[in-house]
Amino acid sequence: KTLTIPIRFRWDKGGQKDDRKVTSRDFKSPQVWGSNFCIEAYFKTESKDCVLLQKMDESGYGLTIDSLGRLLFTVKASGVSSDLKSGQKINDGKWHHVIAQADRSAKKFTIYVDSERDSSGPGIGDDSINNDGDLFVCGTPNGKYLKGTVEFVRISLGTLKDAKTDIKELYAWQFNGPFLRDFAGSKPKGKRDAGAIELIN
Repeated sequence: KTLTIPIRFRWDKGGQKDDRKVTSRDFKSPQVWGSNFCIEAYFKTESKDCVLLQKMDESGYGLTIDSLGRLLFTVKASGVSSDLKSGQKINDGKWHHVIAQADRSAKKFTIYVDSERDSSGPGIGDDSINNDGDLFVCGTPNGKYLKGTVEFVRISLGTLKDAKTDIKELYAWQFNGPFLRDFAGSKPKGKRDAGAIELIN
C-alpha cells in the first residue's frame, strides 16, 4: 500500500513540512517486483533437499539445495518460470560463499560459488514476482530444514554490475578486506583494538 510520511523540520519555526508518498515498490523489503536482484549467503551444511531462502507463492523466488546437494535458484512470475542449478555440490560440511543473481534486463541467471562463476543460463524478464508468501530462511513450516551454520543471508535489489563491482572484488573485500587489519596492514593479536594502529605489547 502507498503511505504518506509527514516530514517535520524542528529548526523551521515557520512550520515547514513535507509530506512524502512512498509506494510499495519503494520499500526496502524482501519483496521483488521487476528489478534485478541477487541472493547472497555464507554457510556450511551437509543437508540436501532443503531451503536456504525462499519467498514463494504463485510467483516469487527461492534458493534451495536439491536432492543431490546442488544449489537450485528458482524464479517464478505469472505464467513464466525459470531455474538454474549449480554445477558443484555444496553440502560437504565446508564453508561456502554463494550468490544467485537474476539479471532481469538481460534475462540471465548466474550462480557464483566461492568467488567463481559456477553456472549461468536463461532467466525471466522484468515480470513482477511480488507475492504474499512469507520469507523463509533455512526451512519452512512444512519441513525442508537446513541443518548447519549460517553466517549471513542477504537479498539485494540489483546485480553485482549494478553495484559497480564484480565477484572477485566482493569476495576479496568480505574475506580479506581492510577491516581485518589496522591502518599499517597488521593483523590484530587477539581482539581488535579500537585505534587505527594495533597496540603491540
